[in-house]
Amino acid sequence: MGRNKKKKVLISGYIGFQNFGDDALLTVLTEHLKGKNCDISAFSSNPADTEKNFNIKAYNYKNLFLILREILKTDILISGGGNLIQNETSTLSLLYYCFIIIFAKLCFKKVIIFSQGIGPVRGNFSTFISKLALKCADMITVRDIYSQRILSKWGINSKFTYDACWNFDGPKYQPQNIIGIQIRNYAYLHKDFFKIIAKYVDMFFSDYEIKIFSFQNKNDAQLCYEMERALKQRNMDLKTKVVLYKSPNQIAEEFSKLKYLIAMRLHANILGLKLGVKVVPASYSVKVRNLAYEFDLKYFEASEEALLHPILTDLTMTEQENPKIKNARSRKFEWSFIDTVIDK
Repeated sequence: MGRNKKKKVLISGYIGFQNFGDDALLTVLTEHLKGKNCDISAFSSNPADTEKNFNIKAYNYKNLFLILREILKTDILISGGGNLIQNETSTLSLLYYCFIIIFAKLCFKKVIIFSQGIGPVRGNFSTFISKLALKCADMITVRDIYSQRILSKWGINSKFTYDACWNFDGPKYQPQNIIGIQIRNYAYLHKDFFKIIAKYVDMFFSDYEIKIFSFQNKNDAQLCYEMERALKQRNMDLKTKVVLYKSPNQIAEEFSKLKYLIAMRLHANILGLKLGVKVVPASYSVKVRNLAYEFDLKYFEASEEALLHPILTDLTMTEQENPKIKNARSRKFEWSFIDTVIDK
């Protein structure tokens, strides 16, 4: 390859679904790759939207001909970030991402696993395919030590780096009397989840503005309006607003004004922590629990009756910030591991 020829980099991930976390990760990744003068393309569920928003080439992720063609044309495949190697939500998606990795390696392409959380992977066949795919990678970076432990048990080497969303630059933190509630679609959501949240938000924050955030409108917007209805049924005088997702920057701007946040999604919690918001995770997944454990955050399970009174009492009464969270604000994703592969 000529010395001055641009490296072709192809990205495979949960792209084009109008989801804050994945859009923020893609923003961070593409900005870095553009800084290295790479020729970037991606598989997307909405290629036109991805091309417009990220200024890269994009191809339909379901078109097998385009998938094979673009893998054959690329120099490097980057899989991630996010939580692609898992079958908690879908075994079919796990097989899809693994197929792309394996095919790329069969075509003698370099493969990078970018800022991923691994697991849960259930079932012998899914575990076998996951191991096979990951052993193909030239470099694996994982976003938490729990993922690294899983890979270590599988006999696979990886580099622990922080979630790349820590690199997403938000505006200056200027908190106001606003509490955020961020919820997502979840099959096991407690039957009284909305009523319980409404009860305690009214109890602790009746004089605050309450903003309810959808991070993926297709799946979450309806739930946000249900949350708003529950709040109004509890107290008609509460000041509420549903904030639908438009872009990562729009969400970051809104979060920079929050004083408190009750959040389900991992990247909502990370963004809140990064900016300085006092956060209560509502866990729906092991990845959210792991974040809570890492920072000694008091959290509750979204599938269980939330005992929020002691959590919110502690949150609102404690002035001194958890030093673990304070230190985390300077976190940055470590690019050197990936760059060793790109720069070869």
